[in-house]
Amino acid sequence: MLVFLNFLNRNLSHFRAQTVITVNCNLPKITYPTLRSLLLLKIYEAISLRKDVQVANQSIENSDFQKNREIIKLLAPRPALKRVKSATSVVAYASTIALQLGARSSSTPAEIADKIIHFLRHSPSNLSDEETENQLLRDLTVTYLEPGRLVFEFGDRAIAKYLQEILSHCTDETNRASDRSFLRLKRESSGDSKIFLCQYSYARCTALIEMASRSNHIDKSVENDSAKWLNESKFLLQKESELLSQIIATLDEWEETNPLTLAISLSEAFQTFYQNCQIVKYDTIHLQVAQCRLALVMITHWLLKQLLEQGLGVVAPETL
Repeated sequence: MLVFLNFLNRNLSHFRAQTVITVNCNLPKITYPTLRSLLLLKIYEAISLRKDVQVANQSIENSDFQKNREIIKLLAPRPALKRVKSATSVVAYASTIALQLGARSSSTPAEIADKIIHFLRHSPSNLSDEETENQLLRDLTVTYLEPGRLVFEFGDRAIAKYLQEILSHCTDETNRASDRSFLRLKRESSGDSKIFLCQYSYARCTALIEMASRSNHIDKSVENDSAKWLNESKFLLQKESELLSQIIATLDEWEETNPLTLAISLSEAFQTFYQNCQIVKYDTIHLQVAQCRLALVMITHWLLKQLLEQGLGVVAPETL
């Protein structure tokens, strides 16, 4: 899959990675930053010395990109920035871009890596401290490992801010009237057990949200305050890391991966979460933890709805 960076006006503080050929052309565009696209953007800016990019609707053939065509070719494939497991971060990425560029220039991989790290730590921005991008980057740790591997780890405050951003978007979309007039949804899953698993997970999310609503324990402030996800600057949710990680992976791969593959992976992560994490039994778990878990369910609910109805053209059933 050929991917190029298409940056919206930075005054909007939004950016995204676009695909030349998208698999999921029916899915709604993600107009807030994904963590992968944020890192790709900053790596591109650091290497090309382009700051505060204000380019809209550019293609890889645009003359403005020709000077850095080699950089874009290296950043385009998915392996250019891969998710990795980390003992110190729920969300971490790794890249060998310094090693690859070092083989094509007079600079060593270590020098290129140092340039990227310095840029991320000191790059000026025309965004306020309250903007999502700056808040995410302030809690990013970048480490250089020989022989040319960069590891990017987002801290707990960044993850909390990012979840708040996702949740606010999902609840805004959910509260809007849904226009399905252009969709011809299949009422059944055509006997496909994989699709049924996704529909079952969606229906289970619906049931949990309704049960929590009836219990009068929903605190909507978690939608507007990222601090609700934290306890003394530490992320509240640890057992829920598999679902959290899959939510972020789903958004990272929103336009690049088959919607059924995304829906199955998200459903499986949700089922593991559902079996191990109580939500509505507020007398047995801390209320703040329950509310954050419910927020993860709400995000999963919205993502599955888009993948089922927009991506696969099947009904996202409220009940089964």
